[in-house]
Amino acid sequence: MKVLQQIFVPQDSVNDLYLTVVGLNFRNGDLVKKQDIVIELETSKAAVTIEANVDGFISYNCQEGDEVAVNSLIIQIFDEKPTESVVFPTNQPAEASYAGTNGRENSNKTYTPEFSLKALELIEKNNLSKDIFTAYDFVNEQVVLSYLNQDSKYIKVTVTNNRLPDNVTSAKLNLYKKREIEYLSSVQSSGLVSTLYIDVNVENILESVSKNFTYFKNSILPLIVYECSKLLLKYPTLNSFYSENTIVTYNNVHVGIAMDIEEGGLKVVKLPGTSALTMNEIEDGIFELSNKYLDKQLTTSDLTDITFTITDLSASGVLAFAPLINKDNSAILGISKIDPVSNQTILSLAFDHRVTEGKTAGNFLSELKKRIESYSLQGNALQKTYVCYKCLKHISEDMNDVGFIKVLTKSGEEKYICDLCLFNF
Repeated sequence: MKVLQQIFVPQDSVNDLYLTVVGLNFRNGDLVKKQDIVIELETSKAAVTIEANVDGFISYNCQEGDEVAVNSLIIQIFDEKPTESVVFPTNQPAEASYAGTNGRENSNKTYTPEFSLKALELIEKNNLSKDIFTAYDFVNEQVVLSYLNQDSKYIKVTVTNNRLPDNVTSAKLNLYKKREIEYLSSVQSSGLVSTLYIDVNVENILESVSKNFTYFKNSILPLIVYECSKLLLKYPTLNSFYSENTIVTYNNVHVGIAMDIEEGGLKVVKLPGTSALTMNEIEDGIFELSNKYLDKQLTTSDLTDITFTITDLSASGVLAFAPLINKDNSAILGISKIDPVSNQTILSLAFDHRVTEGKTAGNFLSELKKRIESYSLQGNALQKTYVCYKCLKHISEDMNDVGFIKVLTKSGEEKYICDLCLFNF
């Protein structure tokens, strides 16, 4: 009996170490044809389907509902129907394939695998050689246990759960909560996250801006997203993230909006190119993404490459809160309820101290407060169209009655500049 194809779990997203098996389209021993979809997997971002590359008889190494590690072997296809249970070896002699571009061209090659801590403990306990697992990119506890179960001379290890008290009811975490824990833990685990708070007077602002809105008549979220995206161009460390003693700064501003509606689970959806959008385009974008979320039509593109996150709990009546920074971000802005008596809301900015510092975060919040409060009906709404192209300050924020000056840039564009920037640049 010859192995015709081996299928490994693809790495569809750089953030996912495990995928969930949501569908096996055949039974062990069934005949499959080339281009048949043999398995359906789910990542934190989207569904993944894998096709057979050959005609043959299939054998699965997983079941529906299993969480399978990236790069682990889950399917073998043979030239004849297996007559007994198939052993999934750790060294694969046949051609291995992935769904996508990350596949091995030939599994006779060897790799330098990464080992989980539990896998290393089992290897040491059973006096195994790491060379046994050179066909893998990542070796977890289950891979080692599978190998041990193939040879009776090794110690059989049974994994048991800690005993729970009798007077409790337990339930396994669902996929969405597991992914949420995985994403949020990546930044918070450093222990270097701080949160600053600032009060913003929004009196008359809803009346001032909501007349231009179609869907968000009772929310200042589009306004805050609009002003934040402009400010992030001035504060790039808040549009960055920490990675292995390096600060990685994004070249574009793609603001993400945290959503958690009904049974969809927490997701952060992306407004691409946010800093170039008008306030009405931002409103339309949030509305469209909300509908895609509810209809379960969000794509990987809608959920990736987010550079800064905003979470709005104003509708929940939350007075103030410290939001958790999203994966591959250095900051997140939280919006609390609008107090009906004081007409104030609390904005909270959590930031990663490995990337920036309190002074920068404080300046960002103070400037954001001024920008939002400038939209009061007491101001001239027409002034919002005039912005200094250097510091991005609105003309309504100019306190010296000089105003803005029209200039011609080197590229031939007409722009406006405030007097302060004119004399400093």
